[in-house]
Order: sequence, then C-alpha cells, then structure tokens
Amino acid sequence: MSLLTKISLILTFSYFAFWCFGPLWLNELGNWFGLPLWFWFSCICAPLLLIVSLSFLLSKVVENDDD
Repeated sequence: MSLLTKISLILTFSYFAFWCFGPLWLNELGNWFGLPLWFWFSCICAPLLLIVSLSFLLSKVVENDDD
C-alpha cells in the first residue's frame, strides 16, 4: 500500500472519529455563540483539521518525492 493511500485512510478515519464522537464527548459542555460546542467541534473544526492535515502531509510527500 502506498504512503498516500495510508495517509488518506488515516485522515478519513480521523475525520469520521471527530465528526461522530464530537456530539458524544461534548454534549454536556454547553453552548458557544448560540450553538452547541459539539457542533463547532464536529461540523467546523473537524473539516478544518482535515484540510490543514492534508495540505501539511501532501507537502511532506511532495518534498520527499523531490529528494
């Protein structure tokens, strides 16, 4: 299995875990700006974390290919 495939699978699983477990872990922590904290975690932070992680990991893969 190639490195890019492994990275994609890890990122997909991580995104799913953040999205799925956000409401379970953060259900009792209240609201922030009128929305539940789990909403911010699952629907805002998880996609942003996925995008940042993907761009970071892809830049590392491209750097390794240039060497």
